[in-house]
Amino acid sequence: MMCKYRLTVTISNNTTCVDGGGWLVGMTWRKSVILDPEDRAQAIALRDLLNSSKPAVDEDGYLMWNRCYGMCNTQCWQWELACAHSTCINQIMRRADVDWADAGVPDIDMPTITINLSIN
Repeated sequence: MMCKYRLTVTISNNTTCVDGGGWLVGMTWRKSVILDPEDRAQAIALRDLLNSSKPAVDEDGYLMWNRCYGMCNTQCWQWELACAHSTCINQIMRRADVDWADAGVPDIDMPTITINLSIN
């Protein structure tokens, strides 16, 4: 059975600012796209890349992420990555051949990136 996948990426980070009540301010950006049934190979490539036993490296040999924690159930896979910069999401999507617009990714140092791949 061929199905669509929903790919949701969340980039989050805490600021160094603490408000008067002692709250640390956090920021979150989220983008979601649908992968059609004919894009199943890209969904599987993304899953396999993120489930690898060691972090992948970019074209220059640098680690794409520092740590990756994954979990799954019958309907979705989800990974949380500690990365040096938010633009690593572009490298990850390119490696999996996912159609992902490089433009518009927020410029965030040391973000937490959550990738959710679910059956839509």
